[in-house]
Amino acid sequence: MKNILKYASVLALGWLASGCNSFLDEQPDNRTEIDTEDKLTALLVTAYPDRLYAPVLEGRVDYYTDEGVTFIGGQQGANFDYVLSAFMWDQYTRTEAGNDSYEKFWTSTYGAVAAANQALASIEEMGDPASVSQQKGEALVCRAYNHFTLLTMYSNFFDADGRGSNPGVPYVEEPENVVIKQYERGTVQSTFDKVLRDFNAGIGKLGGSADYAQPKFHFTRDAGHALGARIALYSENYGDVIGHAAAIGIPVASRLTDMTSGGSPRVNKDGSKAQYVADNDLLRTYCKLNMHDWNSLAQNPGGVDGISMEFSGADAKANLLVMECVTSWPRVACNGTYFSRYGIEKETLREMRTNTAAGVTQMLPIYSYSSDPAGIVPKFYEDFKYTNIAAGTGIIYTKFPIFRIEEVLLARAEAFAMTGRYQDALNDLNMWTKVRATSETFNDNTNTIYRDALLSYYSRELEDPDHFINSSFNQSKWTAAEGDLAFQKALILAILDARTFEFINEGLRYFDILRWNIPVTHVAYNKTRSTLTPDDDRRVIQIPQVASLSGLEPNPWVNVGTWE
Repeated sequence: MKNILKYASVLALGWLASGCNSFLDEQPDNRTEIDTEDKLTALLVTAYPDRLYAPVLEGRVDYYTDEGVTFIGGQQGANFDYVLSAFMWDQYTRTEAGNDSYEKFWTSTYGAVAAANQALASIEEMGDPASVSQQKGEALVCRAYNHFTLLTMYSNFFDADGRGSNPGVPYVEEPENVVIKQYERGTVQSTFDKVLRDFNAGIGKLGGSADYAQPKFHFTRDAGHALGARIALYSENYGDVIGHAAAIGIPVASRLTDMTSGGSPRVNKDGSKAQYVADNDLLRTYCKLNMHDWNSLAQNPGGVDGISMEFSGADAKANLLVMECVTSWPRVACNGTYFSRYGIEKETLREMRTNTAAGVTQMLPIYSYSSDPAGIVPKFYEDFKYTNIAAGTGIIYTKFPIFRIEEVLLARAEAFAMTGRYQDALNDLNMWTKVRATSETFNDNTNTIYRDALLSYYSRELEDPDHFINSSFNQSKWTAAEGDLAFQKALILAILDARTFEFINEGLRYFDILRWNIPVTHVAYNKTRSTLTPDDDRRVIQIPQVASLSGLEPNPWVNVGTWE
């Protein structure tokens, strides 16, 4: 494995916003000593990236469309090249200097790693006292989160058979006290082993919400377990997904009621009863109280801005970790094609909302400008900090919920499905569906998803040999006995559909595409098209040129599809 004369993570410090980053910008001999709990806490504020993964991932997914021109007649601007680059699956962002480029996310994340490493080094210099155990846990979990996110984006992590040979990302574990330092990429597995090591060492030290002045901006225990659930799901460690959900306090449904048909219990073809979660079940109450409720959100008197602030804000119970990042993503995700020619068409959003196995319309407020074909889902609010009031220029920020209760619930549903706990998977899926349904339209006895209804709804996909669910790329994933195999596949299809709808404009759909080897075809406005197949090298984002030019081995770029 090649070594790297690496300046990238040192350069990353220059991209950090303010506050304690001034500490990191100083030469070691000039720095204020980090020797108290308060100073450590302040330093750890910068152990979270100030850039987002959603902007560089969302344009890559299967529901984004090239509208050719924006609805006001202008073409894509250079400041929004990251959407163009994502849609085209470019090797590098066409304008790497932008706030949402592939390179900027890489450097920002390694800058966050540098802050975590400095905190850990300072704790060691203090003698590792028990009084700063919580800060140590946060630094370890931040370091694990940052490297795991880079690993899943810039390495071929989801090729499980190749983890021992595919290049990983440099796992930086010490403060950088020299200008140029040697690093190695290692393998995906060696990087992942260190992620798990840090996560497991840190998770038990994290505090509860009451232990932080601003808990939603820190890795509390609940946010840490949400990260654990994501790590476990992405690595197919399904038992741990279930365990992390339990640690957060999400109940497993235990009180079920028989569905009826013509006055008699509804029975599946395999002889099992169709059942729904009873009114007095704890899971039902938990989901109602802790998930985002779009029916309520849509009533916000502030309209699009009010809904966005409420959805992504720190006061929302569903949000477990919120990051405030420099990004123009709200202008793309919440302004249709006003700024960028790429977006999600209104009809696509409406189809997602109505085509459900439950036979019920899901609530999602969809806005648009009258002449714009793209739809707007109000999730993120633009905060603008003026740097030059006279010129009207400044920096765009947004608050972004990195982890939400809904992600953990749907991750657990998938884990239940893949471990043979099919009724538990149905229960989680149905509770998500019930909360997401348009008010007063969900009837437990007629809209609950049950085995036969699921098999019928996805019958076309299950019978199609060319559908990804039957692909040879996924053949080794299935754990069900022959009699349950179609049902297990149908459950996964339903859960993936739920996740697609739930995480619109949040970037997580792309990880599902990678996990389940889903091919994606994009059609450009000039009618050229390209398909991103499961073995296409474009699926993995290329490491930045600033790193590869310094000696870091780039990702393979050989099996690359074309636009025709």
